[in-house]
Amino acid sequence: MRFDISASAIQNAGEKYALGNSAHEQERLKVQAKFLERWSEQYLLSAGLEPGMRVLDLGCGLGDVSLLVAKLVGTSGHVTGIDRDPVIVTKARERARNEGCDEQVEFIHTDLFDFQADHSFDAVVGRYVLMYQPDPVAAIRHAAEQVRSEGIIVFHEMDLANHIRSCPDETLFQEICALLAEIFRRSGYWPDLGLHLTSLFLDAGLPRPAIRTEVPVGGEPGSFIYRWYTETLRSMLPRIEEFGLGSSIDLEIDTLTARMEAEASIRQAQIVGPLQFGAWARKAKSKRQHQVASTLAQAVMV
Repeated sequence: MRFDISASAIQNAGEKYALGNSAHEQERLKVQAKFLERWSEQYLLSAGLEPGMRVLDLGCGLGDVSLLVAKLVGTSGHVTGIDRDPVIVTKARERARNEGCDEQVEFIHTDLFDFQADHSFDAVVGRYVLMYQPDPVAAIRHAAEQVRSEGIIVFHEMDLANHIRSCPDETLFQEICALLAEIFRRSGYWPDLGLHLTSLFLDAGLPRPAIRTEVPVGGEPGSFIYRWYTETLRSMLPRIEEFGLGSSIDLEIDTLTARMEAEASIRQAQIVGPLQFGAWARKAKSKRQHQVASTLAQAVMV
């Protein structure tokens, strides 16, 4: 599979997270997490997460997915979250302590590719992490190496570039959709990564994944979609200005949510947000396990 993104953009993707780690971005991530939680939970349960499992959370950020997983694996399980941003990792540790689960959930400051587990996990999970990787296939392959034979690999990603058509489709909301996709492309990220999860898993040497999709639909007054897009743009203002795509003044960002909402109300719009993808597979048995299983089968036949 080939992603059509320039070499310079790929280099940008390996540098500082484009949305930053400001207080605003940290709050945006928390609010976003609440909106996405129901879908992430569905994907994790469908993938087979259960009490007692040891789970690795890639690109854990503030720990929202790690804390969700902790609830699913229970007190008999354990969660390790890793992230390359030391500020975010410190905040995640504070959250775990405040919620009284710091013995069940640990957070480690490390790059994904530098992390080598001293034990095999039962599952590895990630939400909105592959889309930020310069080489998502290598990221999946490395993640799978941390999982035991027949362990679970599950990711929640999205397609930000190819929106399902809203009605009407020539709206301010659609302009913002296109702008966000362009910022992600120029930053070296994969705005349509959710569409490629099957080939990514297969290219990483994993079985063909199960795929489930969900889509946020809104347009009503107070719909979270408007705020979600506005605050994402606000976090990316430095990149928007760097790429010459506008400024906070051009975007009138302080009134953007209200203007999108008002337009949708006047035009009786049905707004469709980015398609959400859950993909999961189990790591294949090791050659040794296959040999043992074959030997046992032959012994039973005899």
